[in-house]
Amino acid sequence: MATSLKRTTIFLTPEQHERLRRLAFERRTSMAKLIREGALEILEDEEDIREGLKILADESGTVTWEEYLGRRRERERRGELPD
Repeated sequence: MATSLKRTTIFLTPEQHERLRRLAFERRTSMAKLIREGALEILEDEEDIREGLKILADESGTVTWEEYLGRRRERERRGELPD
């Protein structure tokens, strides 16, 4: 099954180009494949961050700091917390 790819141009410093070329040689792959893999990692990380922030924004089932402290003080008063 062939994968359709789009051509793009990137600009690398000579040092970046050389490091990427050497890495591709060591891994016996192409520079293009390494760049595609790096791009995919960035896109997946971004998706994970967006999902995480969405979950963190959901405040259902949470308590405020003041509510927590009040509950803790009550538990301390009743002797329910270890010393």
